[in-house]
Amino acid sequence: MTVKLKNIRPGVLIIADVKLRLDSGQAFETDSISPQMESALSAGRLARMDGKDDPRKRDESPPTGIQEEDLSGLTAAEAISRIGTEGDPDKLKAHLAGEKRRTVIDALKKRLTEVEGGAG
Repeated sequence: MTVKLKNIRPGVLIIADVKLRLDSGQAFETDSISPQMESALSAGRLARMDGKDDPRKRDESPPTGIQEEDLSGLTAAEAISRIGTEGDPDKLKAHLAGEKRRTVIDALKKRLTEVEGGAG
């Protein structure tokens, strides 16, 4: 599955793990999303050109009742991206209880620590 991403920062964006340098507004296509791309997506530095998983659209109307099922139906990279935008510790704990993928569990634990202010 090819994904088209775009640098939405006003300046240059470097994605070191794939040796990529993007000027402001520059778009590119990739077959897989690297960890640094995931981080840039969740931080709002990169945007998906197909509109899927756009953080601005998620914030306007977040699905509340279906979100737990969504993580199990997503790829690990997409689940980690969604975890990065979650701010409710109770939802993160609920996801953590049902998750089986190690990388997603690690992301859930890290995000839970961030949300709870390190006291967890």
